[in-house]
Amino acid sequence: MKIDCDIIRDLLPLYVEGLVSEKSRAAIEEHLTECGECGKVCREMTEPEPQLSYNREPAESFRNYVKKGKRKLRIKTAAITACIVLVVVLIRLVMVGGLVAFLALDSEKAEIFEDMDVSHYGRYMGGDAEEEYRNKWGMKEEIFPREITEEMQVKDYKMVYYNPWDAQYLSYLAVEYDEGAYEEEVKRLKNYASTEYLGYYGAEGFAEGYSPLAVEADPYYGFVYALETRERQIVYVELIFCNYFFDLDYREMIPTEYLPVGFDANKDNAYRKQMLKRK
Repeated sequence: MKIDCDIIRDLLPLYVEGLVSEKSRAAIEEHLTECGECGKVCREMTEPEPQLSYNREPAESFRNYVKKGKRKLRIKTAAITACIVLVVVLIRLVMVGGLVAFLALDSEKAEIFEDMDVSHYGRYMGGDAEEEYRNKWGMKEEIFPREITEEMQVKDYKMVYYNPWDAQYLSYLAVEYDEGAYEEEVKRLKNYASTEYLGYYGAEGFAEGYSPLAVEADPYYGFVYALETRERQIVYVELIFCNYFFDLDYREMIPTEYLPVGFDANKDNAYRKQMLKRK
């Protein structure tokens, strides 16, 4: 069956790019052996710098489309290949412990930031805190005083910030109040809707002489609490982290008596192992 030249020339871009079926290729090649004009168009299409005498807009547009698609395919293939190579390398690193060593090394580069100047209190606490301290994994900080006032004699203060991969916060504030302010603060704290905390990270309570007035505890992100200690003195503490452990030596940064009895947030703590098994 003789095929019209217009049809052949519309199919030539596909033929040149090798995108036609075997039957279509055979039919086109048969036509090209018989039709000199279509053969000339085909030869011009395959030249390195084609000077086409044939300029059918639909066919030329499709040719450009095919070339563009092939370029995109080559780029996509290269990207996929690179990703595969990276995954293979990471797997091999894990197998030999290299990735663990790499992460540990990167973690060591992060600096532990400590501040014991209570005049900087507003930088780290509450809604007006600086950006990196404003949202501590969503933990509520209402237990802590909103600000340091004249009625408060600060006896001890420290704020610790560490962010090797995920931000961690440790703060404590020991305050001695005058009698009137102390009664008001105790009332405020006792009216706080405290949460359960026993059992979290092995917590069994607090040391003798340290009575909890308010506690905000989260099984994943840690604790914020206030302790009544000596007469008219209150200690406020926050221990905020994630992944079920502190990635710093927290016991060296806070008086032991401020911590819950039995509290263990080291990397290999039993509570973390228990929680990870449940997932």
